[in-house]
Amino acid sequence: MTVFFFNPYISSQQQWLMLAATIACCLPLIQSALAFATHPNESCINSRNARITSPWKHSRSVTSSTSLLAESATAHTANGAAAPHLKTTDILSLPSIRSTLIRQEETIIFALIERSQFRQNAEVYQKGTALSADLGTPVGSTVPSEEEKLSFLEYMLVGTEVLHSGVRRYTSPEEHAFFPSRLPQGMILNPLDYPDDLLSNTGGAAEINFNEILLKKYIDVVVPSIAGEGDDEQYGSNVLADIAVLQALSRRVHYGKFVAESKYRSDPEGYHKLAENNDAEGVMKLLTNAKVEEQVLRRARLKAATYGREPMMSSLPSIDGEVDGGGTGSATDENTAIIAAAAASAVVAAVEAMKADKGVREDASGRSTKVDPTVIESIYRNIVIPLTKDIEVAYLFRRCGRDPPPEYAPDRMSVDCK
Repeated sequence: MTVFFFNPYISSQQQWLMLAATIACCLPLIQSALAFATHPNESCINSRNARITSPWKHSRSVTSSTSLLAESATAHTANGAAAPHLKTTDILSLPSIRSTLIRQEETIIFALIERSQFRQNAEVYQKGTALSADLGTPVGSTVPSEEEKLSFLEYMLVGTEVLHSGVRRYTSPEEHAFFPSRLPQGMILNPLDYPDDLLSNTGGAAEINFNEILLKKYIDVVVPSIAGEGDDEQYGSNVLADIAVLQALSRRVHYGKFVAESKYRSDPEGYHKLAENNDAEGVMKLLTNAKVEEQVLRRARLKAATYGREPMMSSLPSIDGEVDGGGTGSATDENTAIIAAAAASAVVAAVEAMKADKGVREDASGRSTKVDPTVIESIYRNIVIPLTKDIEVAYLFRRCGRDPPPEYAPDRMSVDCK
C-alpha cells in the first residue's frame, strides 16, 4: 500500500485508482463483512434510531424523508404494538434534528439529479406563454381576490398542493405550501393532533413561511446550475421533477424552526436580550455552528459524487454462465464481487468529490456524472444553509415577541441585503 502513495512516478489519480483496486482485492475481509450483513446479530439493532414518518405520507424509497414528528395517537410497530413514546425534548434535541436533516440530504440530492436530466426549459417558469395561457385556475384551488396568471410550474404546483392539502399534508408543522392562499378549506381525511409544544405560536413564529424566496432562488439560481441550456420540450416531466425538488428543499429549510426552538429552550434569556436590542447579527452568531456547516457541505458534495456517477460495472463478473449457468461461481462470490465494486466506486467517488474542478460532468475515467458535486455543494452553501438560518433568526425574533429586521422578511434572503 505504501508504494502507491510515495511512488513519484505515479500520478495522484493513478494512486487512488490503485487503492481502489486494492480494496477490490480484499476479498476475505469483504466476505466476512458479507457474512455479517447476511446474518446480523439482532442484539446490535439500536431501537433508538426508530423514527415515525409524517402521517400524511406513505412509505416510499429514497425519495422519502423521515420525519421527526411523532404521531402518538396512531403510531404502532410492525407487530401492532404501541410504538415507544417520544417526548418533545427527544424530538427537539439537536442530535435528533441533525440526524433527520442528514437523511433529507438523499432526498434533495436525488431530486436534483432527476431534474438535471432535462434542459432548462425556461418556458415552464414564465407567465403568459403559449404553454400556460389557456390553463385557467387549477382544479380545486380557491381564486384570490386579485388573481394573477400562473406559469406552467405554478399551475402544476398549486394543483399538487390542493391534492396534498386534502390528505392533511399542510397540517404537519414541517410542511409548508408555496401557495397557501389558494388552498381550499377542509380535508378529505380527519385532522391529526400534534404535540402542542413542538413550536411556539408566539408572534406567529410557527407560521413563518419562506417559500416565496425559495421558489425565486430555485428558478433563478438552482435550475441554471444543474440543467443544460436550451429546451427539450419535456415540460410535464420537467415540472414534476421541479416540484419534487421544491418540496424537499422547503422541508429542509423550514426545519430551521425546529433548530431555533431547540436553541431557544437552551438559552431563552440570551435570545430575549438580543431580540430586545434588535441585534440580528448577535442572534445569527449565536445560532451559527461553523464546524457543523462545513460537515454538511462536505457530506453533500461526497454524496453527490457517489450518487451522481455510474457504478463500476466492468468490475463485476459476466452475467452469462459465471454463477448459475456455468457453475463456475456461487451467489456468495457474486455478492462479494458486488461489494468489492461498490467499495472501489466509493473510493473513486471520494476522490472526485475532493477535486476542485467546477462544471465537470465526467470523472477521471471519462464516465459521465449526472450532476457536478461542486454544484450541489454550492446550492447548500449559497441557498440551503443561509435560508435555513434566515428562518431561524425570523423565528427567534417572533418567538421573543419582536418583529424581525426587514432583511429577514420571507420574500428575500439576508445575504442579498448586505
